[in-house]
Amino acid sequence: MCRIRILQGALTVLAVCTCGFGSWNPAVPQAQKPLLSAQQVFKRVSPSVMVVESLNARGAVVAFGSGVVIAPGCVITNRHVIEDGVSFRVVHSARKWPAQLMKVDPDHDLAELSVAGLDAPAVTVLDSSKLEVGETVFAIGAPEGLELTISEGLISGLRDFDKGRVIQTSAAISPGSSGGGLFDTQGRLVGITTFYLKEGQSLNFALPAEWTTALNRQAASPSPAWTKSSPAFQALVWFEVGYTADEAGRHAEAVTAYKEALRLKPDEALAWVNLGVAYAGLGQHDKAVNAEQEAIRLKPDDALAWLNLGFAYGHLGQYDKMVSAEQEAIRLKPDEELAWFDLGVAYGHLRQYDNEVSAEQEAIRLKPDDADAWTGLGFAYDHLGQYDKAVNAEQEALRLKPDEALAWRNLGVAYAGLGQHDKAVRAEQEAIRLKPDDAAAWFDLGFAYDLLGQHDKAVRAEQEAIRLKPDDEAAWFDLGLAYHALGQQSEVIKVYEKLKTLDPKLADEFFKLAVLP
Repeated sequence: MCRIRILQGALTVLAVCTCGFGSWNPAVPQAQKPLLSAQQVFKRVSPSVMVVESLNARGAVVAFGSGVVIAPGCVITNRHVIEDGVSFRVVHSARKWPAQLMKVDPDHDLAELSVAGLDAPAVTVLDSSKLEVGETVFAIGAPEGLELTISEGLISGLRDFDKGRVIQTSAAISPGSSGGGLFDTQGRLVGITTFYLKEGQSLNFALPAEWTTALNRQAASPSPAWTKSSPAFQALVWFEVGYTADEAGRHAEAVTAYKEALRLKPDEALAWVNLGVAYAGLGQHDKAVNAEQEAIRLKPDDALAWLNLGFAYGHLGQYDKMVSAEQEAIRLKPDEELAWFDLGVAYGHLRQYDNEVSAEQEAIRLKPDDADAWTGLGFAYDHLGQYDKAVNAEQEALRLKPDEALAWRNLGVAYAGLGQHDKAVRAEQEAIRLKPDDAAAWFDLGFAYDLLGQHDKAVRAEQEAIRLKPDDEAAWFDLGLAYHALGQQSEVIKVYEKLKTLDPKLADEFFKLAVLP
């Protein structure tokens, strides 16, 4: 049992603006202010949210969206809002102003308009690093052309990336919302809302607001090629499609999306990381290895890529490589609890149980409520013969996660080791109730029944173990011993003949115990 982590990142993006910045001040840490209601947020920021219209050569509106005033006379919107126009204007409360296109960043779907005579106040910008998943936010824009419409939602995801965080939100964003503002409960701009519709995938996400403050690093005039589709932004959108699909368990769809993102931007390490995660979700762990290795080639210090590489190696049974990968993840990020847990899993498969104990104890130190790590710790103690410690560890796992079948099975093994076979029976029965097709739990149950002298029940349990796993030598061996105890010698001979086909050495041992008179 090992686990994987999807890297919440977005593709490399940067934004740009050159209107005057004399009155713009980024939000700075300060004492917590009272949260504003939706009505208060709307009242505070609605004067700074515009409708943006794109006009053709005849002056007719061919597209519309939203925009936000981030500096005096400076409105930021999405590039795709203005891409079909030859002239532009902004609208607010029936007033209209002509706008001049100053800069376009097609790689990041942002554009800057300069609006002479616009006296709307500039919003306060909050750096996305201050945001947390679960925060309430408000999207304000012009969905479907309805000026100054507000929708409330939560930040449902944050895609970390080098100079910002792409924001996924449950706040409704529709055509016309593009270029509008996403605001927090203090009325600060946290994102520029972006609506993108492609092949039936609607994504509610916003570009981090601080990207708008980098526009002064861009040339003053838009390139003649500004209307051309940007591969970098298309790659970003495909990345978001992949991430959303993978979160929903649609791993094949995620693979397709990530591969398209990488076709457009082959050197994007984050996309390679998450492609590996999607392959792992499909059980294609060899392909996951290749994807994570490519991510590491591009970004050798990416701890999560190393962690996920170890996960893939584990599912391929390459536990030595799993250990090496998880150790590298830990070297790069010593407090990565998941890497410690997976390292313990690898040590367990390599029968290095002392090392497994140490790794799982470190995982628990970092995350005391990790039921899986407690389960793994109990497993290691079982194999070290420290059954009292194993019982304590598995009981803690079950306190945290009562329906964990593996913990119940391990608890049964620990009780058997302590000679408490009645408790072992009850633990294995609970494991089977939770996971009826667990052949190992049926075997352990049969073993406990044997030790209690209930050989008829042991027969039934081992028969079920064998039905689920027909070539389980241990189950056949224990079944034969139960038949022997019941005096059913003809059945004992049948078991002996079967064991000879599975493991001749084990058959010889069985012969000495149960077949010889």
